[in-house]
Amino acid sequence: MVNNVGSIKNTSNIYGIAFKAYKQASNPVSSNSEIFTNALSNNYNTDYNVKLPQSYKKTGVTKLKNGLELHSYVLGNGHKITIVPMEGSPATVKNYVNVGSMNETDDIKGISHFLEHMAFNGTTGENGYKKLVWGDSFRLIDKLGGWTNASTNYAITDYVNSTPMLEDKDIEEQIKILAAMTEDLALPENMIEKEKSPVCSEINMIMDRPETIALDQTVRSLFNIKSSADELVAGSTAHIQNLDRNKVKEYYDKYYTPDNMNLVITGDVNPDEIIKTVAKEFHSTKKSIGRKYEEKLIPIKETVRKDFISDKATDTNIIIGFEGPASNDSKSLIGMEILSEYLNTEDFGLSKELRDLNAFGSHSMEKISSNPYSPQLNMYTINSSEENSEKALNSLYKKLANLKSPDEQTINNLKKKLLMDYKDYMEYSETVNGLIGKSVLSGNIDYVTEYENILNRITKEDIDKLINKHFDVNRAAITLVHPNTTAKELESNFNNLSFKGINRKPVETDKISETVLNNNYKLDFIDTKNDNISFNIKMKYDIPKDINPAAFDVLDYIYATGIKEMSEADYNKFNQENNIDNYAAVTNEYLTLGGYSDYKNFELNLNKAIELFNNPRINDEEVEKAVYKLKDMIMRTQDTSAGLYYDYESQFNPRYVSKDKMLECLEKVTKEDVFKLLKYIKENSMGYIVMNSPEGDKEIKNKAIKILNTLDSVKPFEIKTDKVYKETEKPVLLTKERPVSQADISQTYKFKYTDNIKEQAVLRIMNTILSSSDSIGLFNSLRERDHLAYTVFSDFGISEDCGELSLNILTTTDNKETNEISYDNVQKSINGFNRQIALLLNSAYTDEDFESAKRALKANLLNQEGVSNKLNVVAKSMCKKEGIEYRNIMYNTIDSITREDVDNMAKEIFSKKPIYSIVASKDTLEANKDFLNSLIV
Repeated sequence: MVNNVGSIKNTSNIYGIAFKAYKQASNPVSSNSEIFTNALSNNYNTDYNVKLPQSYKKTGVTKLKNGLELHSYVLGNGHKITIVPMEGSPATVKNYVNVGSMNETDDIKGISHFLEHMAFNGTTGENGYKKLVWGDSFRLIDKLGGWTNASTNYAITDYVNSTPMLEDKDIEEQIKILAAMTEDLALPENMIEKEKSPVCSEINMIMDRPETIALDQTVRSLFNIKSSADELVAGSTAHIQNLDRNKVKEYYDKYYTPDNMNLVITGDVNPDEIIKTVAKEFHSTKKSIGRKYEEKLIPIKETVRKDFISDKATDTNIIIGFEGPASNDSKSLIGMEILSEYLNTEDFGLSKELRDLNAFGSHSMEKISSNPYSPQLNMYTINSSEENSEKALNSLYKKLANLKSPDEQTINNLKKKLLMDYKDYMEYSETVNGLIGKSVLSGNIDYVTEYENILNRITKEDIDKLINKHFDVNRAAITLVHPNTTAKELESNFNNLSFKGINRKPVETDKISETVLNNNYKLDFIDTKNDNISFNIKMKYDIPKDINPAAFDVLDYIYATGIKEMSEADYNKFNQENNIDNYAAVTNEYLTLGGYSDYKNFELNLNKAIELFNNPRINDEEVEKAVYKLKDMIMRTQDTSAGLYYDYESQFNPRYVSKDKMLECLEKVTKEDVFKLLKYIKENSMGYIVMNSPEGDKEIKNKAIKILNTLDSVKPFEIKTDKVYKETEKPVLLTKERPVSQADISQTYKFKYTDNIKEQAVLRIMNTILSSSDSIGLFNSLRERDHLAYTVFSDFGISEDCGELSLNILTTTDNKETNEISYDNVQKSINGFNRQIALLLNSAYTDEDFESAKRALKANLLNQEGVSNKLNVVAKSMCKKEGIEYRNIMYNTIDSITREDVDNMAKEIFSKKPIYSIVASKDTLEANKDFLNSLIV
């Protein structure tokens, strides 16, 4: 093993840089009605001399066992298209470009990400494309009640928009916008210069995240990549500042060609109608000129360890990386999914060792190259305290060095779990879109169309081969990023080794049946097509006055360790062997019992969850362990402006407990406190339950009711809200020093929150206008116009009868290593907040922005795919006086809301005194001392 000690101050990584801070299958079935426009021959070849509208061919229909159909087409210019109708789902339109940072030469590192930003800065509008100017992409999709975004990683750049299709023409508008954004960029010099500032701000933002250093350095080590860039995806500010139009245009023309792109549309659409629009709008005749660059991935021959010190880290980030399977090798990728599940089981043994160290681990795969034959990154990541970092690394290293294939029974259980997960994935328009889009680019669409067949064919011998090839600890890249320490201390550690239109309803209440059990629990069943069974049992209670607040967190921790009669490992193993998942979670407001299984095992799972609730492992030893680990986690938590606010507010709101108060309470908490809390919860809660069941299966409902009636009785269900609101009488300033390049600033207003459903809708609409409207939104003004930040937004939260609206920004103030010193950005940011608030108070937003915000709220209410989301929606609605009709009533209320309603809400909230909370470097706070003090005079 090679040991390298270094100090990184300005390196970070992005898994997939997003522009805006916002498996079960059958064999393919050929189509009975292949569609041709401009009559293509059967011997189909790419034609780069097409004219609008261009030709296309339907190459087939693949029917999946869950009822979905993949309609595949290819345009005359070589652009691959897949359309998947999903009844009742929003329309997600996503264009995948087979290019990422590994296609960049070292002198232009970060250009893929920069070009992604430029897609939002205007099109030429020529040759039949839609004319877009800066901000149009967001504004036009916002008008449709949808959202749009883009992201860049090592191997893929993608562009997406999604709408609930409130009108039939919305999908056509989506397609027009995406076609122009990817095929018709204007790339004017002035906009290129303008965009450099927000991109550099984003780079500085990710540089403040020490956990990403580990990933970036692991990729460099594992594949012998030499680069002068601070980060392999984002590049560095110097690279961005050196870009000009010629470089950006040359890169765009080379990689953004139709044969290098793949469009996927998922949602409530008609494929054979939508393809006509696609063929009309996506009509580029570009052909790549010159040889495409591809970073050579040369896997290392021996294990390399590198350690880095970051003054921004509060815990230690560890990654062991290995060469993974090729991106087009579906069988190996699915086999790795089995192994990934296995690494989390109790049989593997790492989970318990990490829990004992209060460390957290996860396995994942990352596509690194746009070449489908190149290997992926196979990695295991751990977060731990610095004190336990070497122990955690040694545990992981030893386990992987001795990794063996699990037995046949375990493999079968893992396969069942993966199939269950796949059923759930296939309920979400965006997830289905991602699976198909990335599979087509990787040349392994059989990952989607043959998933179940491939999974079932994988044998124990196949798993053994994957272990030998892709978990070779003699050829691993090991990276550790430590909080402040010394090289000497590190060295000593080494030795220790169809569209439904406007009539759609957010909640289909006709598919929900309600009853009250004998024990006073209110129970709602949701009929679903999915036969996996999920349940959510909640017990709501007032905060007890005479119980140590730390008891909530301790009980929550103890529940995660299983039941009294079984060890934690045995309990987890029992669940894994029976392919069930259950948990209990505790806050100072709710105790939640949840679970998930297939329908065959739901009774076992439900009984086990109730057993967990009644018999947690509460003893002196577990309490002592919980206290140690909770204190460790609190000490490792990074300071944020939001954290400062909640610490301050804890003196008024009993639902909030400050960090210092929690540490003090943890010192005093006892086993008796935890028993007392559990007794209080059982005797003082009201309860409600949400569960899904397959349509028409009355037997499952009857069995569930019988089991749920065994729960101890709770208080009769009632809707009530505690009174915790206390008005802020004068402005408050909260500051905290932290060695970061970006200042984290929040400006928060507290206000009295009511249960009036119209006022709740008005609040959401007003917040959307303030945060993201085209005319006065924080995003467009402070980021796009003033170039103050990459991340800027407003948001609101609710605690009982107290509403909290905050304006938030991360702005670069103190990056001495890149000579970006702009202490006045703090003042500019807060002045910018107040300027936009004044515009809101003066009703300076446009009617178009107002209508877009209303549509966005409609979209949010409608877009609830998947069983887990549906259960969550119903559970939240059960606590409202309107009951399960809550979201439907709000949806129907939206059209009645006026500008006057929004203006009155703004006047009410912003008449309150603000609470400023700022986490920044010492020099930043010192430079702004006089200004900050003036805020509270």
